[in-house]
Amino acid sequence: MNNKYITKISVLSLLLPFLMANILGDSGPEVIKNPYENVNWPSINNYKMNLHAHTIKSDGRAEPDHLIYMYADAGYDILAITDHDNYYTHREGERDIMQNYIHRDHRDRVPTAEPTWPWTRWIDEKPSKIWVYKGRESSAYYPDLGNRGMLAIRGAELTTHPHMLNLFTICGFPDRDQTDDERIACIEKWEGLSYWLHPTDYIPGGRWEAQVFDTSFEEAVNYFADHIIRHDAFIGIETQLEGRLERDMKLLDTLLVRYYRDHDIFFKGSSDKHSTSVSENEVMTLVLAEELTEDAVRHALTNGHKIVGSRVDPLPEFHTIEVDEQRNRISVNASNYEEITWIKNGQEYTRGDYLDYSNIRDSIVRFQMESGGVIFYSQAFYIR
Repeated sequence: MNNKYITKISVLSLLLPFLMANILGDSGPEVIKNPYENVNWPSINNYKMNLHAHTIKSDGRAEPDHLIYMYADAGYDILAITDHDNYYTHREGERDIMQNYIHRDHRDRVPTAEPTWPWTRWIDEKPSKIWVYKGRESSAYYPDLGNRGMLAIRGAELTTHPHMLNLFTICGFPDRDQTDDERIACIEKWEGLSYWLHPTDYIPGGRWEAQVFDTSFEEAVNYFADHIIRHDAFIGIETQLEGRLERDMKLLDTLLVRYYRDHDIFFKGSSDKHSTSVSENEVMTLVLAEELTEDAVRHALTNGHKIVGSRVDPLPEFHTIEVDEQRNRISVNASNYEEITWIKNGQEYTRGDYLDYSNIRDSIVRFQMESGGVIFYSQAFYIR
């Protein structure tokens, strides 16, 4: 073939993508989902949160007042006591000799169907603000707890397999006869929020796999996703990181890659506290909110304004997480950290304080930040 024709063909092959982009209207990659888009950064605080903790009212070891004070002393700003809704009240040493779930031959023992609420039943401090929905309390702000006060969120762990978190509502069931959809219906009726709790405990390799998803990882993924997709009250899954990190992130990335384009899926970190102390490296969530009010925290949870990590001193502090559409960059401005790694569709992609997404198409990306030997995990972006 004549060399000039080869040259023309080569030039055309280089121009073809740009010609097709103009014909099809493709102006380049675009960030369709940015969980930090509506964060009012100049007014933001990085609040420490735990939404999964137990007392002696179910299978925990701490008295309710002890649990509250130990998290306040550890500098937490947001806490939910989430005792199981169909466990018996336990005292020290009783756990090994009693079955947790209600049984037909123990009807004289009353299970804990009601959330462990209000906190004024156990502590002397009084809330300066109580939020009420349909005549029932949903949260309260205690100005004298912790360094900045503490937002107490009414909650419970709805206890079948798999377990789900109930926040801001009175929902609780003394038996195990309801379906998951019926439990979620109660949460939605009271305009609450929910996450799947320790979800990888139920997939192959988890401690309760045979009780729920004993066939495949796929079955678990489909079950979790189905409920998240159909119910607005379900906003995602929990990770506890410790001992579950690899499986937790595999489940999260699978859900994100398959469903995040069309449905919000966020995650939180919690310790599932059963003991009487807050560990030095306890899993936690940083909530990016303007103030410790129910409205502000609800807004942060439902829109993904949160970072998941563990306790470390000093904690990273996030100043801005921004998308620059002109330069095709997602940039992170923070302090107290060493390195940022960007993850694309579940695989490590690049490192640095910003992501150049010029060459990324139809992908789910998130970042991981190393700080003091601890990894902090962002929520996900969708680049079309």
